[in-house]
Parts: sequence; structure tokens; C-alpha cells
Amino acid sequence: MVTAASRLGLPVSTTHVSVGALFGIGLVNRTARWRTVLTILLAWVTTLPLGAALAAVVFAAAGLAG
Repeated sequence: MVTAASRLGLPVSTTHVSVGALFGIGLVNRTARWRTVLTILLAWVTTLPLGAALAAVVFAAAGLAG
């Protein structure tokens, strides 16, 4: 998956691919722990916006905003 995406110039995370594969296996085997899956999905969705917000706060606090 990562190699195919790289050849097409698509950015992918090996961590996301690995976790997605494990989720897929759990789904097929009916052993997926849904609470864990939801926690991971929540982390994936919130990481970028929270990181951007934190960077903005640090930027403003450092007085670099002009």
C-alpha cells in the first residue's frame, strides 16, 4: 500500500496504513475492539486541527505575529 501510494506521489502514513490493516483484519475476523477503533479515529481526526491551534497559540505567545 505504501509503495503503491509512493509511486503515485500520494502522501500516506505507514502508521495509518498499519493500523488500518489491523482494523480490517479485526473487522473480517469479528474481533475488532470498537472502543479502541473509535479512539484511534478520534485521534486521527483531531491531530491536525489541534496541532495547528497549538502552533498558533505558541506563535502568538512568542510575539512573532508582528
